[in-house]
Amino acid sequence: MSRPPAIFALALTTLTAIAACGAPEPKPAEPPPPPPPAPSAPPSLVPAEAPSAAPTALPKAEPLPQAPFPPPAAAPMHERTAAPGDGVWTPLLSGQDDKRMVKTTLHPHPIKGHVYATIVAIDRYAAEVALVAGTDEPPAPHVPKERRPGLVPKAHLNDLLVVHNGGFMAKHGGWGMKIGEDQLLPPVDDACTVALYNDGSIKVRTYRALTQDKQDKDAPSLVAYRQTPPCLVESSAIHEALLGPEKPWGSSETGTMDVRRSALGVDATGRTVFFALGEWIEPRQLAEVMKAIGAVNAAELDINWSYTRFLLYGPSPEGPSAPPDVTATLIPKIKHAKGEYVKKPAYRDFFYWRRRAPR
Repeated sequence: MSRPPAIFALALTTLTAIAACGAPEPKPAEPPPPPPPAPSAPPSLVPAEAPSAAPTALPKAEPLPQAPFPPPAAAPMHERTAAPGDGVWTPLLSGQDDKRMVKTTLHPHPIKGHVYATIVAIDRYAAEVALVAGTDEPPAPHVPKERRPGLVPKAHLNDLLVVHNGGFMAKHGGWGMKIGEDQLLPPVDDACTVALYNDGSIKVRTYRALTQDKQDKDAPSLVAYRQTPPCLVESSAIHEALLGPEKPWGSSETGTMDVRRSALGVDATGRTVFFALGEWIEPRQLAEVMKAIGAVNAAELDINWSYTRFLLYGPSPEGPSAPPDVTATLIPKIKHAKGEYVKKPAYRDFFYWRRRAPR
């Protein structure tokens, strides 16, 4: 399906509304040395309580790429602005979960040291992801409310590790979204697409490229996707439009490009998924971060401090029968409500990651 020019105009004129609340905030410091590799095994997407809250499980074995986790350290990007530990992976989680996710920081601006991105590398063989529609976003009156509760399913709460934001609101580009049989918004051919498959694999590609891929009858089935503006990085190349005014990737309400931005990408083997949260960062710098860290394909997700999330969960102090609580955020001052995603329904779409045991 071709993308009407009017959509780009709409994205250009309306993305300014995304920047909602408050001023962006300061800059952090970062990391020391990496953890050892985790045992590998392919994840499989799991069923949700509501038919369309997350992709349906159809577990199929997937060949294990001979890829290490964590991935190799990345070189600091600019000598003048690099901080100690840039590019070095350290555990994000603690205890038995310390090998599932690791983090690092990079500084992509040659002279502005306050511009940085914190990146999480996720071992897809030790954690699995699902996509959840918000109660209101994207708008889809044809999908029954009970199929979009805006919550992590109760059956997955004990193993919940992380919740992070999804993509732009529908009015800012009309990027497509589908979960199971529910087509919330139709696909856009030139949109970057985060695609989840029934064997647990994840691809990030332009939608047209995904649909043109030749697949045999035994290939995994697409069970969910979330679309975003054009891919920041595709087949290891930074999008050529990032050399220009960078309009499709959004700005603040005042039109400034250096805002908080999030991105999701995958490495060449498909084992490692990268999530990045950048402060005071422009789209091209975020693309350069994703490429530097090892992503061969990467999509920009939501932007601005009111809408970006990366929340870590742990046991509630109220006891084992209570839903988990947020124990930390990836960077300081991430806006979130108590109980959101686990008790209080989210009105925007989101991704969540949970533990999986190696098989």
